[in-house]
Amino acid sequence: MSAIRIVIPAYNEAANLPALCERIQVALEKPYKLFIVNDGSKDGTREVLEKLAKAHPIEALTHEVNRGIAAVFLTGLRAASADAEDDDAVVVMEGDGTSAPEILGEMLDKLSGDCDVVIASRYQQGGSYKDFPPKRLFLSCAANTLLGLICRVPGVQDYTIFYRAYRAGPLKRALKEFGDRFTSTGGFACNAEMLLRLKPFIREVREVPLVYDYSIKKGASSMNIEKNLKSYLELFRIWFKEGR
Repeated sequence: MSAIRIVIPAYNEAANLPALCERIQVALEKPYKLFIVNDGSKDGTREVLEKLAKAHPIEALTHEVNRGIAAVFLTGLRAASADAEDDDAVVVMEGDGTSAPEILGEMLDKLSGDCDVVIASRYQQGGSYKDFPPKRLFLSCAANTLLGLICRVPGVQDYTIFYRAYRAGPLKRALKEFGDRFTSTGGFACNAEMLLRLKPFIREVREVPLVYDYSIKKGASSMNIEKNLKSYLELFRIWFKEGR
């Protein structure tokens, strides 16, 4: 593994990005690059990124209007993997600080041998939800249970968490195969969809425990529960339609 590329979605994350960049810098000893996708933010995220880029290895990717998380994933993952070697790591983490950079080293260590994806999991021993809003907690637990029953991927317990490390080779092949359909469902369900799209291209998935501490986040969540319920229903429809 010669390079670490980190994709960070940012929608109104001006208050969270400075501390996150500092935590990443402390956590990583190897060279890395941050691909931060500003998805039409209206809170000064653009200006914050300009300042942070003077001290951190940031490539700012901008959507002039808010296009949603599915488009953010495509923009960030395509940019991060474009010139990556097959064994490079492409990490996705949230911009609000809840994806603890302190476990990055452990995740990258596990991305070795036959392992092509490492997931920061709330369901591994030592992982948990902390101060998570009840409605979001119910949706997250229900979605993970259904995905495990209907769309099982060996080695996976946490299907919905953003925080993952991918080997670049399988990721590039999946992006080429599916194009924009890599995240066709939209909404937060597209994160689970990416994992299912990757399934034919990967050998092994491993997990490390994550304590998802929602209290770290500053500002309101951008998640719309009704829209995301619909996106999960669309994901299951696609899964059955494609005969997987």
